[in-house]
Amino acid sequence: MCSSGGLMAELSMKKLKTKKYKCLDCGNDFKGLGKKVICPSCQSDNVEAQE
Repeated sequence: MCSSGGLMAELSMKKLKTKKYKCLDCGNDFKGLGKKVICPSCQSDNVEAQE
């Protein structure tokens, strides 16, 4: 993950509520947040939220 802002930015990112997702194209399991989640492995938007 890329960020700028130093330690405080990193601490703030840890407090964000992420969801678990699975890419339906490549099978990658990952955490993400936002309205348009994209797989970090294949850049597909064909992802499904996991419980």
